[in-house]
Amino acid sequence: MIISKPCATMRGIVISGYSWEKPITVDLTKTAQCLRERGYTVKKLLPAMMLIVEMEGYEVSVYPSGKIIVKLLDDAELGKKMAETVYDCAGVLEVVA
Repeated sequence: MIISKPCATMRGIVISGYSWEKPITVDLTKTAQCLRERGYTVKKLLPAMMLIVEMEGYEVSVYPSGKIIVKLLDDAELGKKMAETVYDCAGVLEVVA
């Protein structure tokens, strides 16, 4: 299940992926490589902490827990689509979908 909601404190969208079957963990290095191959700009990678990627003109922060924050975005559906791309690269899309 993917939940996308506005974040008032950061002015953006917060997306979280959940699964009843298994915990969600994102390998940030693998995800960064996949996103690069798909043409997205990786701005910063701290393998155990966070990944920052530019997608659709927005700064997207990805955390090992699967939490994603899209800064300055107010469209929850676009945020969810961007998260699906990230989760696909992370290899967890089938688990959270």
